[in-house]
Amino acid sequence: MSTTLDLIKSSLRAINSYQSGEQIAQADEQDCLDALWGLLDSLSTQKQFIYGSQEFILQWISGQIQYKLGNPLCTDIGEPPFTGTVTASSAVITGVTQIPSDLVVGATLSDTYSGTVVPTGATVTAIGTNTVTMSSVAKSSSVGLDQITYSIPGDFAIPRPLRITHGYTRFSQLDFPLDVYTTESEYNSILYKYQPGPWPTLAWYNNQYPYGLLNVYQVPGNNAELHLFCDTILANPALNATLILPQGYKRALKWLLARELWPEYWGMKPFPLHMAKLAAEAANAVKSLNAQPVPKMTYETILTKRRHDKGFIFRGF
Repeated sequence: MSTTLDLIKSSLRAINSYQSGEQIAQADEQDCLDALWGLLDSLSTQKQFIYGSQEFILQWISGQIQYKLGNPLCTDIGEPPFTGTVTASSAVITGVTQIPSDLVVGATLSDTYSGTVVPTGATVTAIGTNTVTMSSVAKSSSVGLDQITYSIPGDFAIPRPLRITHGYTRFSQLDFPLDVYTTESEYNSILYKYQPGPWPTLAWYNNQYPYGLLNVYQVPGNNAELHLFCDTILANPALNATLILPQGYKRALKWLLARELWPEYWGMKPFPLHMAKLAAEAANAVKSLNAQPVPKMTYETILTKRRHDKGFIFRGF
């Protein structure tokens, strides 16, 4: 299994800036990793580079019509990390001199040691006067005070979606569709948005940052189970993390990253045409894999469209 570092090395070899067996400087490793993260961030915005949907099982909040979607880190919104002492085999972070006002139970924790001290995915389970309890014990002890970064979860603490593709409400083992393609103008045209109902039937997703805003109609009357499907976001892997991606992605990322790194290592020299061709070929293979077929028109859809225009009054169907 190849790692992120292996991918970076292959891209550097492609632009003739690294030879097999040569040690990459630590500063170059980090620069290349930052370039890869920027590339993945950009590719996540392109529908044809997304290889699937993620299903999130959530719950409506009775009486609420707007929901914040996201779980950003405190540093993403300008809040500093807090400091504390982490001890091996202990789940309690001690010596926290100032508990952040927006730190809550369920927040995700991380530190400067990239998962070697605070376990990856650890969450807050309790907050004391000067202590924070994690969901799992520390792997090792920090050297002195550690900088602990925490997330600030929204109403739905999921990665902020770039696109919501489908949704439904499950109640008594029956699934009731949620129209997630309602536009801003359609939602704003609703005269009375606080119309009560058992669960929402329409949703307009306002893709703001750092939280996306899900505006719904009708007002949910209970905490029914919501199933929300969102495009997968290409995650930023750690330097030594194993890359787990579908077929074709590693080749595409190799050549696309090589193109990203070229101006940093070769300045104003034009990117070689044969390498540009390989990058385009690899990218197009991924895009072809993820291309969506044209939806089939069904008899029910035809009738539904006709009902929307009220023509059934004259046609009788």
